[in-house]
Amino acid sequence: MIKSKFYSDLAMESLGKWKSDPIYKTAFHETGIIYGGSSKETIKSAIDRYETLKKEGYTDLQLLDTEKKFIEIIKDTGMDSLSLKESQRFKGWKGFYQKKNCGWTYAALALQNACRECKRLGAKFIIDSVEELNFNHDGNCTGVLTFSGQTIFAERVVITAGANSYKFLDYKGQLLAKCWTVGHIKLKKEELEALKGCPVVLNLDKGFFFEPDEFGDLKFCNEFPGYINLKNHKMSEGKISVPVYKDKIPKEAETLMRDFLSDVLPSIANRKFNVAKICWCTDSPDRHFLICEHPDHKGLILGTGDSGQGFKYMPIIGKYIAAVTRKGNEGLCEEKREAWRWRPETAANRDIYALQERAGGSNKIKDLKDVGSWTNGSE
Repeated sequence: MIKSKFYSDLAMESLGKWKSDPIYKTAFHETGIIYGGSSKETIKSAIDRYETLKKEGYTDLQLLDTEKKFIEIIKDTGMDSLSLKESQRFKGWKGFYQKKNCGWTYAALALQNACRECKRLGAKFIIDSVEELNFNHDGNCTGVLTFSGQTIFAERVVITAGANSYKFLDYKGQLLAKCWTVGHIKLKKEELEALKGCPVVLNLDKGFFFEPDEFGDLKFCNEFPGYINLKNHKMSEGKISVPVYKDKIPKEAETLMRDFLSDVLPSIANRKFNVAKICWCTDSPDRHFLICEHPDHKGLILGTGDSGQGFKYMPIIGKYIAAVTRKGNEGLCEEKREAWRWRPETAANRDIYALQERAGGSNKIKDLKDVGSWTNGSE
């Protein structure tokens, strides 16, 4: 696997756009991050990240190696007013606080801005669902067939369908759809004021949350290696993970979410959720993107394999997909071309239950069919 500097450099390129590009900067909130872990493995990961950032010249870092230091940081953010004095918070946490060059993005606004800019530049949007790709007798991709029965012809077709990429192609095991759980709690006016501008809080074992949005929702997730949904599918010789969408989450996930909130914001940890849902990503075996021409189908370009890290690259990833669309694989530099190429050999004998550097909860990949009970968090 290419060393982390590869994606660190890519992240800094993207951050520059988040902070300066008119399309994206209104959606970016540079609030900083409290970054930590609770287990031996994740604490080591957090401290290693801290040391790496120091070596790269970051000076706005503060080591948090005791529970007291975590509490001292949040006293400066307003979050402390949402904590209960008698509760034991941040038990076993260790990590660091980074003040600059990190934060959260209002995803809906970023997408709306990008859509508006695409329209301004002449892009046309068709509201429909692609059901299958069309190929000619030479195996070249010539367009798509939609749910409404419309055939759209194209010289080049780009698959940027995330976890739904499975519908169109056999990826030879290179993609594995996984889902995670999201919850929202509606906050009171005084609570919104207390959390305005608060840093992202992330524990690699427990979960994360960030500043509430304009609608007053606190959004949070629990950390764990993910769920899959194995089914037989026409595009594969064996079972593959197929996304299913629910406005509910496994009961075990709700328990973990509330456990995380009780560490940081215990005064709201037991409130009803007003949103509970699962969301999907798709992992490649090495967690590199799949951005390349398909080797067997001329005119077909892939832009998938987000591996849970796609959105933070939103301002720049389209540039690389467009480069392949216009110029072929040679549109990428050698390093990116090698990292993001069609590589079914990496999926040979793939262990679909491998954690892929993720932690939390049971520390296991689970099949949704094995989930015992579901909840909307308000029952």
